[in-house]
Amino acid sequence: MTALVTDGRTPPSRPETSPAGAGTRCVGPIASGRRRRLAGRLRFVACVAAAGALIWRALPILAGSTWGDLVPAARDIHPDWLVALVLIWVAGLLVHTITLTAALPGLTHRRALTLSLTGSAIANVLPLGGAAGVALNYRMAKRWGHSGAAIGTYTVITNAWDVFAKFLLPVLTLPAPMVETSAVNLAVSYAVVGAALALATLTGLGLVTLSSPTAAARAGGVADRVLARWLPPGTCRESLVALQADTSQIVRTSWRRLSIGMLLYTALLFALLLGCLTAAGAGLSIGAVLAGFTVERLLTLAGLTPGGAGIVEVGLASTLLTFPGAPVGVALGVLLYRALSFGLEIPVGGIVLVGWLWVQRRTPSRHQSPTQPATRGATRHGNSGDAECPGVTA
Repeated sequence: MTALVTDGRTPPSRPETSPAGAGTRCVGPIASGRRRRLAGRLRFVACVAAAGALIWRALPILAGSTWGDLVPAARDIHPDWLVALVLIWVAGLLVHTITLTAALPGLTHRRALTLSLTGSAIANVLPLGGAAGVALNYRMAKRWGHSGAAIGTYTVITNAWDVFAKFLLPVLTLPAPMVETSAVNLAVSYAVVGAALALATLTGLGLVTLSSPTAAARAGGVADRVLARWLPPGTCRESLVALQADTSQIVRTSWRRLSIGMLLYTALLFALLLGCLTAAGAGLSIGAVLAGFTVERLLTLAGLTPGGAGIVEVGLASTLLTFPGAPVGVALGVLLYRALSFGLEIPVGGIVLVGWLWVQRRTPSRHQSPTQPATRGATRHGNSGDAECPGVTA
């Protein structure tokens, strides 16, 4: 055992200087943290395995085929279709930046695209990875000089508009094809219409809560009464009133851009699904594709597996296969759509993230001497609490 010598004296051994129980207090949290990390990795592996098993086993069974039928059908897709579908995917990402820039004043479309791709890449590879994607986007936006309050408002508004769009889709698209088609019985149609109306009501309540302090206070009061057994009195009311105050200005001035961007993005996603199913030879009507798209959008809200993998594919295919069409083409179209809307974001977003991190490491060296520590500095952004994040621009 080698002792460290700093000033000619050998420091006494650790047991003689450490207070009683210090080792227990130190080792306990470390061991607990390791156990949590191990449990998280095991959950991740289990989620990925479950998603893979769902896709591998359930999808061919639903289509009444095998992977031996799907692979030759995939080879028959013309390359021109693939190029067109990728262009639709890119166009969807670009128009989505309209919503993102509206929610965060001063954010450019290029940086909004960076946030979108990197956040989605993280969210798509981790179970419940949305939180990790938000944390990454928070760090990136802080590097670009946006305040924590502005980033928090941006996160709330963009996620709220995404949920609102998914909740409103059943009202606009699902009842008509489900009621009119003979593939679904009347009882199921009534249930679908009821669910659509319920989601529309929730969307309306959410919009009113964000736009009115009185509505936010009343909604918070109702939530406090419902959750009185689990939360201190007034918790929900205070939180909703504060949230409304933070978001009201952006909602009031930018609701048109927020809505237009989300509408265009949703329309292009639908066009992507329709194109994938057409390229695969599914032979479905537009009404059937609308029904499947609506179910797919709602299923993406379930974060049980990374990006809803497995759950979304099976749910989307199950819905589409209730309508007349080619089962093999339906299964292949679903896989192609998810490969573009979910899978392609992972490598592209990963490359963008690596490039952004490389820029962050390289840029400070142009402005600072090798011995000068990197500081964000209150002179640029008035926030000395972020000294660990150099003020650089990507």
